[in-house]
Amino acid sequence: MVIKSYKKVQVILLGFLIFTVISSCKNETLSADQIIEQTVETYGGLENWNAMKQLSFDKDVTLFLEDRSVQRHTNQFQLFQFNEPFGKIEWDENEIAHQIIYEGNNFTKIENDSVINAPDTSLLVSKAFFASEFVIKQPFDLLRDEVILTREKDTLINRKNHYVISVAYENELPDADRWYYVIDQETNYIVANKVFLTDHTSWVENLTYDETTDFVFNHHRKSYRLNEKGEKTYLRAEYFYTDYDVIK
Repeated sequence: MVIKSYKKVQVILLGFLIFTVISSCKNETLSADQIIEQTVETYGGLENWNAMKQLSFDKDVTLFLEDRSVQRHTNQFQLFQFNEPFGKIEWDENEIAHQIIYEGNNFTKIENDSVINAPDTSLLVSKAFFASEFVIKQPFDLLRDEVILTREKDTLINRKNHYVISVAYENELPDADRWYYVIDQETNYIVANKVFLTDHTSWVENLTYDETTDFVFNHHRKSYRLNEKGEKTYLRAEYFYTDYDVIK
């Protein structure tokens, strides 16, 4: 009985080892495009995403200074329509109701029902809007034709292997932000982003996820500033995304 049990354990361990080796080999041969396709499927599927007409949610944002004090806190309502150029971001701050409205490829900034027409407003407003839209569209927007995906060296986080995918765009400017996606090889979830900007580098961790709709969205994120060695220096921002609403 002891010998039979021992042999049974050996067979199970051998089977597990073979499965692990096969999975590892498969992971090593996947291209960047295949990895992102897997991730998109895990997050709800591209066909399902393309059927969406409108997405809205609440976004709680806290910005911190290097001394850990709070620089700014806002609770935003964000709405994006994908079948036509329309979207808006709303929040209250310092007893002022703010609105950014994007319609017909034009932006309007409103404060307490008054349209703001300052010379530098349009550029700042458009950057804020498109940055928010860019984040919420990932990973689905990575499968567009003009996106260039490259598989980088895998990385180990908490003793688990993760894919690393760098993203570039056709005809992008030399000083364009460069995004890297760190993806859990077991779950296909994006666990972090490393972002190289002109004046700093950020490490953004996806801590929890929202699965209340047909899609996987981020729920809790933290963004850290990195030094030249790639080490965290301080927590720069914390985000909570809630109350997702999808209209198809």
